[in-house]
Amino acid sequence: MLGHDVEFGYCRHPAKELPCRKIFDCWWQVFDVESFVQTYYTSEQIDAILAPPADKAATLVDLIRRAQQRAAESQDDAEDKG
Repeated sequence: MLGHDVEFGYCRHPAKELPCRKIFDCWWQVFDVESFVQTYYTSEQIDAILAPPADKAATLVDLIRRAQQRAAESQDDAEDKG
């Protein structure tokens, strides 16, 4: 996903708790990554790893909504103090 080589440790924790969803695609030729994942992760976690990524448009809309909420809360806090 990054376009260059990275260590396996990065793929296991790319700024989130679960491994990158492409972990199987990237590492299958190096070692038995499927057995590794089955050993160290629960069925629910594996399902989450394999779940399709969120739709980009929906993700952007959600980020905008959360930013608007934070801005409104900050404005309310500023008005309460002023």
